[in-house]
Amino acid sequence: MKLPAFLKFLAPLFRDEFLEAQRLKGWLRIETRKNGVVVDVPYDGPNFIVDLGLTSARDVLIGTNGAGFSGSLFRMAIGDGGCPAGQLFSPKQPDGTWPAKTALFHEVLRQDISAFSKPTSSSMRFVGSFDSTVVDPTSYSLSERVINEAALIIGDGVLTVGGDKKQINKVPPDTVDPDEKLFSMRTFKSTPFSYTEDVTITCTWTITVVR
Repeated sequence: MKLPAFLKFLAPLFRDEFLEAQRLKGWLRIETRKNGVVVDVPYDGPNFIVDLGLTSARDVLIGTNGAGFSGSLFRMAIGDGGCPAGQLFSPKQPDGTWPAKTALFHEVLRQDISAFSKPTSSSMRFVGSFDSTVVDPTSYSLSERVINEAALIIGDGVLTVGGDKKQINKVPPDTVDPDEKLFSMRTFKSTPFSYTEDVTITCTWTITVVR
């Protein structure tokens, strides 16, 4: 139940219903850097929220590490399956199947969030910086060596800055914990990410709770 403004003082009496009225919105900025200089901004706009883990996400936003609740947003992933083969600048568009998605179209690299902050009382900002030189060549699905999709991962891990990296599509593959789920994702135009060059992709995700 969403209470009108003049009845919000009753919120504690309707805690569960009131919290269910909360929704999430997000903004994602993707930057490609070479030698520390931004050379491209493949995407800067609203993100797609997968309808999964909303309660855990809400818990994260109302307190450090969910104020003791299990679950947090603590990893990001990038991939090269966000555009159809041969159409590297035409991102796949969300449709009715996306709320049920549990993974990127083809993940290349997953790692811990590089930094996080709380810019407002109802929002959190997550930054992930990915380096092309650490990617195993077998992780890619396209010969062009590009990145065109990104995801925010939710799971039982604690929200801390770390360097743990996973490549679930390399040979042999790394394994990830089964509790890690896709929370939010976005496809965008392809940006070069060859492992033979020193390219950094920075994903800045801002998630805000709204009523």
